[in-house]
Amino acid sequence: MRTQEMKSSQPPRPSRRLCIVCATPMMIHFFLKEHIRLLSEFSEITIVTNMQNDPQTPALNLPARVISLGLQRNIVLRKDLSSLMALLALLRREKFDLIWGVGPKAGLLAMSAGWAAAIPKRLFIFQGEVWANKRGIGRFVLKTMDRLIARLATHLLTVGHFEREFLCQQGVLSGQQGATLGQGSIAGVDTAKFQPDALTRTQMRDRWGIPEEAVVVLFLGRLNADKGIEDLAHAFRAASKACPNLWLLMVGPDENGMARRISAILDDAGERRHTLIGFTEQPAACFNAADMFCLPSYREGFPVSVLEAAASGLPSIGSDIYGIRGALIHGVTGLLFTAGDRDSLADALVRLGRDESERAAMGASARQYAKTHFEQEQVLARYASFFRQILIGP
Repeated sequence: MRTQEMKSSQPPRPSRRLCIVCATPMMIHFFLKEHIRLLSEFSEITIVTNMQNDPQTPALNLPARVISLGLQRNIVLRKDLSSLMALLALLRREKFDLIWGVGPKAGLLAMSAGWAAAIPKRLFIFQGEVWANKRGIGRFVLKTMDRLIARLATHLLTVGHFEREFLCQQGVLSGQQGATLGQGSIAGVDTAKFQPDALTRTQMRDRWGIPEEAVVVLFLGRLNADKGIEDLAHAFRAASKACPNLWLLMVGPDENGMARRISAILDDAGERRHTLIGFTEQPAACFNAADMFCLPSYREGFPVSVLEAAASGLPSIGSDIYGIRGALIHGVTGLLFTAGDRDSLADALVRLGRDESERAAMGASARQYAKTHFEQEQVLARYASFFRQILIGP
């Protein structure tokens, strides 16, 4: 176990102590940095993560102590038991007031160790269920893990109303559990950072060799099978025959050689009209370079990428699953299609690819929707108020 002390210019920290357990620092970097800065105003924060996961993650530079444990994203029983024992020892020694598990795997370890160590307050926020699109024994085991989390936690939230409805239908949550704050989302979107920018659009297209006349379809996220990007590649191939100006821009860290598989599908289509880029620290610029966003995922909690696209003035095409419905209004801010239906996805790409006026109207509605319901400052204020009530009281 390695501890890294993060120095801060903040005044002496309050006596309330919060432990955040997360398997990867990438999750902290993308979704929780602003939460931690706000929470540090009234609590002393320790982050338990695995600094060896996602080594490309930029330095966190947060007002928190970081402890690196061998947490694994996937189930590795021997290592998971070792991590559980190490976490339990830490919790018994440190006596935290609240433990917050982030992600299903880290959440199970955090709730289990927190219960065993008698941590008085244990929080888990459901952010998309890994078993939602699985079948058989895999679904049963993973779903049982979530049920156990729900039993061990003292406080539960869901990041979307549709997700809460799904979890109640599946018997994971009772009717009284898993409230959603506001309209949903874990972090909202900064609509000043993510906004239309014509100059950046030109600069990024020049950098990547994308023609100005191209209608760019953007995917931004992890390149893995659950995101449905193989469906997107096949649908794009079909759609580009009917809409020759389409161009596919895919941005995100590669997992399990997925980028190579996507390239093979797209390169087989003949004329090259796609660009694949790895991890980026300029997501806003990527949205500026695009004309529409596509998230053909099989499972989501409440995708921040759809909100970032909306704030950037882009319509989105998303799979019709519980996690995406709250972030995308069909026919108003974008289009929904049946998850896994490549023909329907191709039809949606052609529809928006051909109709510039519809793209513009949906993009304007999407930005207004994001500003009205998901402005980051408002979303974070709700979470800060929730945490303050748990730690300090009304």
